[in-house]
Amino acid sequence: MNLLITPNNDKPDIYQNTLRLCRKLHELKCAVWMTSPDHEIYRYHCDRWSDDIGELMTDCDAVIAIGGDGTILRSATSASVYDKPVLGLNLGRLGFMAGLEFSELDLISRLVTKEYAIQRRMMLDVTVNQNGRCQYRNIVLNDAVLSRGTTSHIIDFSVMHNDNVCLQYRADGLIFSTPTGSTAYSLSAGGPVVDPAVKSIILTPICPHSLCDRSIIFASDATLDIAPMITRDNEVFLNMDGDSYYQLEAGCTIHIKKSRQSAKFIIIKQNSFTSVFTQKMSLE
Repeated sequence: MNLLITPNNDKPDIYQNTLRLCRKLHELKCAVWMTSPDHEIYRYHCDRWSDDIGELMTDCDAVIAIGGDGTILRSATSASVYDKPVLGLNLGRLGFMAGLEFSELDLISRLVTKEYAIQRRMMLDVTVNQNGRCQYRNIVLNDAVLSRGTTSHIIDFSVMHNDNVCLQYRADGLIFSTPTGSTAYSLSAGGPVVDPAVKSIILTPICPHSLCDRSIIFASDATLDIAPMITRDNEVFLNMDGDSYYQLEAGCTIHIKKSRQSAKFIIIKQNSFTSVFTQKMSLE
């Protein structure tokens, strides 16, 4: 089995734990692949390396991401382009996306014996249009966030739902999340927790200028078009999965819908969503 390993080398103890993983995989007769920068660190434990992550993604059987939710998120988004499944090994704090804790490393043998399930997670397609032309496009697994700059005032937003319903918001920003992202920024902003099995798009305002403004859960086949009021004194940014930023221009619209792509997660432990949530949030 050919496995692409994507460690977050900024994590404490990542080197020792990655070596533990490599040794375990070699015991299971698996080939360990990494990208060139990681090869410089783990060169004696890597069987194949390449400057081209796309080449490795195309040829591998699965991806193992080592780190926290951010690391797993980035790896799952990249792997979705190649329809490859991802197993997250948690070295972070919450690890909502992780399939295993590092203390459960022995269970990784189930990956080789194929004692696991694949869970597909919905993603969002986000397009910025200006004068009818696409200026920017990306996909997100967690969320797309519209927010003001540090010196900007509160923003007025118009949201069209399926081209015929207009919602008006005055807020510091808007969060559009998938069910996977419902436990991320949306939750911190007061949004609902949604089981990833429920396909939907969640809209949560950030610091709305109204006590009546609450989150709205749309069906997965909904299309949303957002028009932020941008003036000379207002900067508005589009943040994609907390990783990439795009500054919006006056007169633009943002089109959001369910993506044709989906992220594939390897599920080794058959825990229910509610048990994972209560464990991660220490609610038990």
